[in-house]
Amino acid sequence: MLETLVRHLDMVRLTIAAALLLISMGCSGLIDDGGSGGLTPEEAKALRAWREKALPQIAANCLSCHDGSRALIGFVAGGNDVAMRDTLVVYTPTVVNLDAPGSSRLLTKGLHEGPALNASQTSDILEWIQAERDAAPDPGDGGPILETQPFIPQICTGGLPDEPAAPNPNCPINNVALDDLGVIGGKITFVVQALGSGLYVTNLKLVPGAGGAFIEHPLFVAYGEGITRNNCEVLDEASNSVVCADTIDRFFSVKMNLMMTATPVEQQIAGGTAAFVGFLPTDKLAIHFKAANIFQPDDPGPGGPGATGCKKLAEFKAAAQGPLNTNCRSCHGGANPNATSAMNVTGTDGADDAQLMLACNEVRTRLNLPLIDQSGIFLATVPGNANHPFTFNGNVGQHDAFKAALNPWIIAERDAP
Repeated sequence: MLETLVRHLDMVRLTIAAALLLISMGCSGLIDDGGSGGLTPEEAKALRAWREKALPQIAANCLSCHDGSRALIGFVAGGNDVAMRDTLVVYTPTVVNLDAPGSSRLLTKGLHEGPALNASQTSDILEWIQAERDAAPDPGDGGPILETQPFIPQICTGGLPDEPAAPNPNCPINNVALDDLGVIGGKITFVVQALGSGLYVTNLKLVPGAGGAFIEHPLFVAYGEGITRNNCEVLDEASNSVVCADTIDRFFSVKMNLMMTATPVEQQIAGGTAAFVGFLPTDKLAIHFKAANIFQPDDPGPGGPGATGCKKLAEFKAAAQGPLNTNCRSCHGGANPNATSAMNVTGTDGADDAQLMLACNEVRTRLNLPLIDQSGIFLATVPGNANHPFTFNGNVGQHDAFKAALNPWIIAERDAP
């Protein structure tokens, strides 16, 4: 149901899990025998879809590695089919996304150490996730709605982003206040460029307020009218209004915890770039969150589950160091302060592993591991992008060669446990 797209993301959906646990303790035959077993019709449908659709595919393709026998990836660990389902739904980092089922990491992982799912397998698992989404309880009126107010974004039509030292009225910065979410004075800022297939966001940053800023799992959502799109769900069939969630849920693992300093220190969100396919310039945008608050002093920060630091330095040095040094370091290696602030690859011309690790960390934040071609480092430099100074002189072949050179490292990062 559509309302699951706009319910707040911090809900832990335990109602069905608790009911299913009761079934596993002594009533496991009731649904198959036509009894309700204490479940709603939606919950019964979700259980049936799990057992008949998703579980056979997961058992055949995922279970041997993800059954808990290997550390940190046991997202289907459990003593029976219901326990396996419970682990999968609440696993951290998230692999099943009930707010945008098609973007679930379980479906988008692709070829890694294990096989990629084919279309039929993906369809069966997606059918179960959609059933779980429909069975999840409505949040009602009892809790906060962790979403910003929808607004029509200002579109960058030319030149580099606006900044105090060099104002550019043709490329304004959008400021999304987080006051209503309890982050007083905090905001998310970004630049939006219209693409033929959607919107391209750059300079995406979190700016803390007087009490700092803490956010977890931001999800971009677009609200539009008049055009039905493949990645959107109908909001109002009478008016043909639609609501679209980011189909790959690219910020699912984002968790940022910024202290307030004398001067607010903004920080990029996951590399600062994103391409939202299906979003239109006339759509209103809003951002949903799993959590939003002032600085949380007891939070472990980015070193916990879902950390996004460089994992494959050797592969970075072998595949990426040379192309980055040749094509990016002249601006992003200290000579251009704005460019270096956006992505710092200082040290790619040397052999100091400490410097190279910092560069590897920086570039990794510009990657979209589920969809490598949509990585910020490739979108920014694609020939024809007027909002980035360097685009390989318009030579598509050189851009493709740059992508091909970096791909062995990126694939290694994607497939690392």
